[in-house]
Amino acid sequence: MYLEHWGLQKSPFGNVPARTIFFRSPQHEEALRRLLYVIEDRKGVAMLTGEVGCGKTTVTKALNDFLDKDHVQIATISNPALPPADFLKAILIKLGGEAEDVSKSILLDRIQSILQQNAERNIKTLLIIDEAHVIGDQATLDELRMLLNFQSDDEFLITIILLGQPPLLRNISELQPLKERISIKFNLEPLDWNNTLRYVVYRLRSAGASRGIFTKEAINKLFSHSGGIPLRINNLCDRALLVGLMRKANVIDSRMVGEAIQDMES
Repeated sequence: MYLEHWGLQKSPFGNVPARTIFFRSPQHEEALRRLLYVIEDRKGVAMLTGEVGCGKTTVTKALNDFLDKDHVQIATISNPALPPADFLKAILIKLGGEAEDVSKSILLDRIQSILQQNAERNIKTLLIIDEAHVIGDQATLDELRMLLNFQSDDEFLITIILLGQPPLLRNISELQPLKERISIKFNLEPLDWNNTLRYVVYRLRSAGASRGIFTKEAINKLFSHSGGIPLRINNLCDRALLVGLMRKANVIDSRMVGEAIQDMES
């Protein structure tokens, strides 16, 4: 709606996580490198936590640019709040297997067979569990530990990445056998002021901007209200650009950010 007014080629502040516009702040870069280490060295389990909108899913999507797609099979479970058997079925289906109404032991056998076949073909198997904090059944979490029992002589046949909000830390702490298998833990903190500014500039440039649009004062107000959380930054910047369009403004100042905040909270 406002693209022509601001000289943009596409919307700069979309909220669907996209690997093509991955902002590599120092901590997002570190999270990415830690996950790559776990995958490449088959270290078992990594856990990436953070508040809603901090960029956990975006980091995992960015992994695609660093992995050899011919030698990695990725399965993602986005809604993991399932009973143990249904959880295993979901994993099996994502791995390309068939999961009709069979016993849990058969489900595990089929998963193991796929993992072994992948290993024989020099293919790493990566399982990403998004929103893992919603898993309320400890028995479901325990199934992840069982998957780690599938090993070759010297390495795991599957790598698991758990993504979730901070309550995931508590849930895992109550399951000591799984906790001990986690080789990497990393918590994504909100962006600081400097990286909030860099983030806004990066997103605008990725959308085709050729000039500065937000004033320093606007960034100050934006940072203060968003707390440096990318999802909140996106929402507020998008609304501020709309306000600026309606005001026929050349730049977004702090007053327009304030209007955007009021508009979003009304």
